[in-house]
Amino acid sequence: MTTLTDVDVRGGPTDPTRLDSWLVWLEARNPHRIELGLGRVRAVWDGLKGQGFDVPTVVTVAGTNGKGSSVALLEAILRAEGYRVGAYTSPHLIDFTERMRIEGVDIDPDGLVAAFTVLHAQPGSESLTYFEWATLAAFIAFSNAVLDVWILEVGLGGRLDAVNILDADLALITGIGLDHQAILGPDRPSIAREKAGILRTGQPAVYTDLSPEPMIPEVAEAVGADLWVSDRDFSLLPGSEGWVLKLPMQPDGQVWPNPALKGRHQIHNAAGVVALMRHPRNPLSVSDASIRLGLETTVNIGRFEIWSYQDRLIILDVAHNQESVRALIDNLMTIQDKNDTVRRVAIFSALEDKPIEAMVSIAGSYFDTWYFAPLTGMRAASARRLRDALATVGGAGVVNEMGIVPAYNQALADSAPGDQIVIFGSFLTVSAIRPELIRAGAHLV
Repeated sequence: MTTLTDVDVRGGPTDPTRLDSWLVWLEARNPHRIELGLGRVRAVWDGLKGQGFDVPTVVTVAGTNGKGSSVALLEAILRAEGYRVGAYTSPHLIDFTERMRIEGVDIDPDGLVAAFTVLHAQPGSESLTYFEWATLAAFIAFSNAVLDVWILEVGLGGRLDAVNILDADLALITGIGLDHQAILGPDRPSIAREKAGILRTGQPAVYTDLSPEPMIPEVAEAVGADLWVSDRDFSLLPGSEGWVLKLPMQPDGQVWPNPALKGRHQIHNAAGVVALMRHPRNPLSVSDASIRLGLETTVNIGRFEIWSYQDRLIILDVAHNQESVRALIDNLMTIQDKNDTVRRVAIFSALEDKPIEAMVSIAGSYFDTWYFAPLTGMRAASARRLRDALATVGGAGVVNEMGIVPAYNQALADSAPGDQIVIFGSFLTVSAIRPELIRAGAHLV
């Protein structure tokens, strides 16, 4: 195992043939540093383009919630049509290679090492942040793979995010909530303006928010983007056997199958994706059959996953802000057991910069017992803040300061057959438990 003593932060990893050595070196370069701005990353990419790295059709996805699911839906639909697709997302749950998928498969470690090696040799790369480095590595890897479409998820904001150095051919903006306010602005209009930074003149774009923020269409009009807005230009009607999408050219609507992704909110994500594929200025030809197949086969780990283990339901969700916690509770209500003896317990932890008090307030009364365990790392919320957050809503709490896995083990021991154990609050919270479920032989429902 490579450690920090094995790396030269300035010069590079001690063994440039090994991915783990590269990742430790990258971590040692201050992975939590955020410096919004496109100057550094654009300068490095311009140098790389001069070496023949080409860009095909680009789809950029921004928003607060639903980005990862929308990327997965787009990826499945376009691959069903026969396009060669690369998908770039963040953060990862278990392995860094999850951030870059080529033809539906996490990037091969050797392919990522090759991209890192090229990037490291490029003048200016030493100034890149962790996310900027990952973004340009994805561009290099995707270009080497000779793909038809790149689907790029914005990491933070949009206007000044590293993926925005590319002019997207299509843009999707999902729901907007209050997150990263210290960086993006104090309110929804401010955050919306940052998200709208991915819009371009003449570009087909879709905005899927259930409560659309007026700032997005205002920016679209100012730059000349051809934007469709949810409930203004398209709408959906849920049904028992599927859902109906109404478009400007199909006012009577068309029936589509429910997506394979669980949760009622996924129908709304699917509607935005299908609307984008059906936008008259979409340069990609996609058949109805490919859309249906993509919807029915999409996979996205960590989003309202329901596992069965020891006659209990173990539910994983990366909900980490108010809006996503509301969606989680809404989805849990759809599987609520009528048996009053069934207990629902929460395993929760979050990062310090998240709205922990608001998240716990939303979910507080739904769970019979809470198990808290602080995450590790500089950004982790303290055990005291977690405990105090629940105390404000009068809930019953059990604090386990040894870690997420011990908290899960205790919750499992305290529960009975038929109970539901819900793990949420952060990607890091879910990533700690998912491998444990796999090792124990739990299976997805």
